[in-house]
Amino acid sequence: MESLGRRPVMVAAVSVAIGVVIFVAKLVVGLLTGSLGIVSDSVHSLVDVVASGFALVAVRTARKPADTEHPYGHGRAENLAAFAEGVLLVITAVGIAFEALRRLTGEGAVVDPAWYAFALLVATLLVEAGRAGVLRRVGRLADSEALQADATNRLSDVISTVGVLAGLAGVRAGLSWADSAAALLVAVIIARAAVMLIWRSGDILIDRAPAGAEAKLREAILRVNGVREVRSVRVRRSGPNLLGDASIATRRMLSVEAAGAMIDEIKKIAREVLPKLELTVLVEGQARSSDLVERIHATAARDGGIRDLHNVTVERESDGSLHLSMHAKLRGDMSLANAAEASAQFERKLREELPDASRIDIHLEPLEPTVVAGHDVTERRAQLTARIKEVVESHPEVRKGVDVELSDRDGHIYAHVVAALAGDVSLEHAHQVETDLEARIREAVPEVREVVARATT
Repeated sequence: MESLGRRPVMVAAVSVAIGVVIFVAKLVVGLLTGSLGIVSDSVHSLVDVVASGFALVAVRTARKPADTEHPYGHGRAENLAAFAEGVLLVITAVGIAFEALRRLTGEGAVVDPAWYAFALLVATLLVEAGRAGVLRRVGRLADSEALQADATNRLSDVISTVGVLAGLAGVRAGLSWADSAAALLVAVIIARAAVMLIWRSGDILIDRAPAGAEAKLREAILRVNGVREVRSVRVRRSGPNLLGDASIATRRMLSVEAAGAMIDEIKKIAREVLPKLELTVLVEGQARSSDLVERIHATAARDGGIRDLHNVTVERESDGSLHLSMHAKLRGDMSLANAAEASAQFERKLREELPDASRIDIHLEPLEPTVVAGHDVTERRAQLTARIKEVVESHPEVRKGVDVELSDRDGHIYAHVVAALAGDVSLEHAHQVETDLEARIREAVPEVREVVARATT
């Protein structure tokens, strides 16, 4: 079984071969009988051969992968082929109509309604109807504009052939003008099909958005967790595919990794609503004047010198001014003078961001080393471990002491404690319990230098 990728090329190639045979047969019979209807239909078939050749080249070109010179792929080749096909059909229709009107208004030509002319037209009718069905089916399966345009032409051929048959029958019945009238009908049918092709493919070539695509995409993106605003969405068609870009806003302090995960989720949801969409996503930060703590963190991120900002508190004074307090970490090997200058620079930027700040207190701390040496001594110091666990479980809000681990760093004991609390307490209250546990352990077990308590459910 042929793959879907090769099938459109094969169908287009067969369509070209059939078109050549039909053109030659119509031209020979038209010249032999003197029928303008058949000759005009043969010209139509010649244009169709050229158009089918365009479709073949376009289908093969459109399925080439993107390269350095064509970063968006080659899909527009199909739309360009369909547009060129429409232009050729318009030229053909004008030429046929001109000759038909000349015969109708002047001296009509002698037409021989021979039996073989009827036989050819009936055979052509059946072949073109079958060809139109195959081209339309494969064109829809492969989402090929060029093949669907070729199928539209085949249907116009069927209708025009019926008109030519009627004209030839009229001549046999003694109506000498019937052949020219049939040719004029063919010209009208060709012109209508051409205008439809030019209109549809031209819309795509000038980047007209598919109907409803942008609204669907915008609605889908807004469902992604973390997206605050969809600032712009654009979608255009390129051959069988869609190309689009979207600009979204999220919180300013989103990490690079989180932004990458959000982009992947947006692309996944976008392909669910528009399956053949290649989407480019631009992520921007959204500044909210009311989100004061986020603005402080964003200022620290722009500053670059502050490595770790935490315990940020914004206090609104009675006069409406702001009192900012926070802890900031700098390199431990910095001199106090350099650290003070870094802190002063950060404070100046904070005042630019928040002009209402009347006081800013920045508590400086040294940044911890990347790696510290330590040894797990939990089992070796079992008595100390048990004592710490006892202190933890004596707290009135602790349901259970989940875990205690002791680490020896350069002869100093560091305790890591996990305690289970009720699941309905707030995070703020859980943090207060953690702080209380750390203080209780340091008081009850003085040999422990540092305690890190963690609450869980």
